[in-house]
Amino acid sequence: MGEKTEAFTKGGCGCLIAFLVIGLFFVLIGGSMHIDIGGATMLFIIGGVIGLVVLSVFKKGKNSKY
Repeated sequence: MGEKTEAFTKGGCGCLIAFLVIGLFFVLIGGSMHIDIGGATMLFIIGGVIGLVVLSVFKKGKNSKY
C-alpha cells in the first residue's frame, strides 16, 4: 500500500471516528445522533483529502533544507 493511499485511509477513518466520538458525547448529554451512508461516505472522502494535504505538507517540510 502506498503512502498516499495510507494517508487517505487514515484521514477518512480519523474523520469518521471523530464524528463518532462527538456524536456519542452529545448522545450522553441527552441529544441524538444520525448519519446515513451518503453522509458517512462524504465524511470519509473529506477526511481522506485532509489526510493527503497533511501528508503533502509533511513531505514538503521534510524535504526542506532548513
